[in-house]
Amino acid sequence: MMTIANHEGVSAASLGLPATSAIPEAKSHLPAQAFITKPPASSRLRQHFTTKVDSITMLSLLRPATTGLADGIRCHEVLVMAIGLKSEDVPVDVLDRIASLRSSGIIFVCIHPSEGKTACTMALRRALPTRPGHQQEYATHLGRTQTIDEARLKVSGSTMDDLWDSLCAQVILGTTDGGDLDQRIAKRERITALLNEESKLAGDHGRAKSTQDRNAIYAKLHKVRAELEELQSE
Repeated sequence: MMTIANHEGVSAASLGLPATSAIPEAKSHLPAQAFITKPPASSRLRQHFTTKVDSITMLSLLRPATTGLADGIRCHEVLVMAIGLKSEDVPVDVLDRIASLRSSGIIFVCIHPSEGKTACTMALRRALPTRPGHQQEYATHLGRTQTIDEARLKVSGSTMDDLWDSLCAQVILGTTDGGDLDQRIAKRERITALLNEESKLAGDHGRAKSTQDRNAIYAKLHKVRAELEELQSE
């Protein structure tokens, strides 16, 4: 019987992924050197691979043949990869580097210590909406930190494009619904930015020393709260 890849007990099976997608243990381990030589990585990035990453393990390869889904237009396969970390700090630059060197979508399962226990934070790099003729840009998203037992991924949809959007939604938003995902992500990020701005303005308002300053800050605060209320009511 084939031994499947795992890191700290996290495997394709523990994540709830099809057994057909599991990577054999013997073929699962990737050296950090594979990601820092071509093209040459900066000294800072090389240092992060050395000081922050303990191991890189392929857990699952989701393809039409291993999922039963139809091929996609944008996505043809998704690799699920465990990144063993030496601390709770997730090195986004390391994830960006790995993702940039592969054409497949990647779901990173970052496994790290947290409050004396082993926890994981899922992450991914997703293309941003881009107008034709403009250079494609990407954003890396981190999901919530959870226990290893809580870590699950669900194969959802009828095509690989559907699957990628659903997996992105699972990591970023905590739902399998991948519909209108870019707009929903943008809305959540706008709400987060407004909440941060509201907190800052409320503090500034309390510290203002003149009526004129307080009134000016309150006007900004009122505008932020109005936009927040509108977004949160949609």
